[in-house]
Amino acid sequence: MSNLQDLINHDDDEYLPSPSPPQQPEPQHASSSELKTSTTEDLPDSVTQEHILTSFEKIKTHFPAARIKKIMQSDEEIGKVAQATPVIVGRALEIFMAKLVEVSLLEAKKQGVKRITASHVKSAIENTEQFDFLVEAVEKYPSLRN
Repeated sequence: MSNLQDLINHDDDEYLPSPSPPQQPEPQHASSSELKTSTTEDLPDSVTQEHILTSFEKIKTHFPAARIKKIMQSDEEIGKVAQATPVIVGRALEIFMAKLVEVSLLEAKKQGVKRITASHVKSAIENTEQFDFLVEAVEKYPSLRN
C-alpha cells in the first residue's frame, strides 16, 4: 500500500498544508504493439491493489472537497469537519471508483466489447465480494447476456 501523502492532491492546498511530494520514478508504459496483442486469454481473473493504485495515479479529475464537506455537514449529527477529512474522503471515493471501473472493464473484455455498460457494472458488482453492499442498488438493471 502506498503512503497516504502520495494520494493527496496538492491542488487542494487551501485545505491542507503543502508538504513536498516525494519523488517517484515514472511508470513504464507498454508499447502500442504490446497493447494490441492482448487477448481475452491474457486477462487476469482479478484486479490487484497495485494495478488500482496505478490507475488511480492517472486520474486527473477529483471530487470537490468543498462539496464533500457540505454533504457531510448536511447531516445534523456531524458537527465540525477537519480540513483534511473531505480531501481524504474524496481520495477514498476515487480509489473506490477506480476499482469498480477496473473490475467492470474486465467484465466487458470477457464479453469481447470495448464499451462498459450498466450490465457490465452489475456483473462486476455481483461477482466481486467487496461490492456486495451494492447488489440491491443494481437489481433494476439488466443482467449480461451470455
